[in-house]
Amino acid sequence: MFKDSEIRIGINIGKTGREDRGITVYTQNILREFGQFGGEYRFVLLHYPNSAPQNKFGISEAEFKSLSFSDKHDPWSTIVCEQLLNPWQQRELGLDVVWHPHNRGQFIVPVGYVLTMHDILPIVKPELAGQYLNRTNKKALYLSRTYSARRADAIITGSEFSKAEIIEHLGVTPDKVVVIHYGIDLDTFKPRGSQSEYERIRKAYSLPDRYLLTTGSYAPHKNIHTLVDAYNQSHLPGKGIGFVAVGPNDATGYRAGYNQLKEHVQSLGLTGKVKLLPSVPIGDLVAIYGGAEIFATASLYEGFGFTPLEAMACGVPVVASNVSAIPEVCGQAALYADPYDALGFAEHLSVLIEDEDMRQRLIKTGLSQVQRYNWQVTASKTLEVLKSVAIARK
Repeated sequence: MFKDSEIRIGINIGKTGREDRGITVYTQNILREFGQFGGEYRFVLLHYPNSAPQNKFGISEAEFKSLSFSDKHDPWSTIVCEQLLNPWQQRELGLDVVWHPHNRGQFIVPVGYVLTMHDILPIVKPELAGQYLNRTNKKALYLSRTYSARRADAIITGSEFSKAEIIEHLGVTPDKVVVIHYGIDLDTFKPRGSQSEYERIRKAYSLPDRYLLTTGSYAPHKNIHTLVDAYNQSHLPGKGIGFVAVGPNDATGYRAGYNQLKEHVQSLGLTGKVKLLPSVPIGDLVAIYGGAEIFATASLYEGFGFTPLEAMACGVPVVASNVSAIPEVCGQAALYADPYDALGFAEHLSVLIEDEDMRQRLIKTGLSQVQRYNWQVTASKTLEVLKSVAIARK
């Protein structure tokens, strides 16, 4: 039994932990911080069948409950389960509020309802959202995102940029959207440690001695083609500096992008200089960050942007695209270029290889910038929103 004074918070964790995505990073880190808050809160983790996490993310008294879910890669089947079946389970569980941390919410709202929308890329730039978005699926996705946003008691997002996008394109009122910046795990992402550990990782992945790095995924909006072109036009190849990309390449929308990028690299004659890696364990990723000469992202659309901040936390200078939330999040700690301007990126890359003062200035500014992003603060502010909605709906 649970106490009348407790606030019962349902958290739709879906398949958290099974995908290498920023949404997973966000959800897992907040859940770990929720474990520090006890007393008045009771957490119920709602997961898909056969995908219960192996741990409770530090929430010792958390409950697990299975949701209805369609395994078909079809937005219409997903809508039936998420919009018609799952909401009634929430009332049966005695929840005061349910939180959806992964863009998709619900239309039927029997309890308080908070939605985190990280971005609305499939709505505003569907051509960049992946291979599976045919005409029918685009319509389903638009309806799902729009109505679930309008039905929410509150919407959390990670940047002022995303807030403006949500208000403009989904037709919600500004007072409903709350900006809560995400965090960076500075205990994990930090400047390079022992040289021996770095050498072990370098040999394990056959990395060049010096390299430009990008991480994230091979999805179309990451725009790695432009970075390859920029690398090719910069001074880096002539100085024996390679190019390394790291990210998932086996999921829908990623595999095609990976294959296209591989063909592009071959067409430029850069096969021996460009290395395209799949996802790697987090400890290895940190070492790969730490060994990079420069980190770059030419992403066309980000609702927040974890990867440039991770690079900064590892003491690596950053060159980034000047669109979406990236300048807001990175501030003065990066050099910026138009994501369609390969030459602009190339010029910045060349400068950072040759101007040590500039490198050190960006490294120092980056290490300061990442101090702004704290998961404990993110979790605390998120709980405040959940609590206020729960109380208002009681």
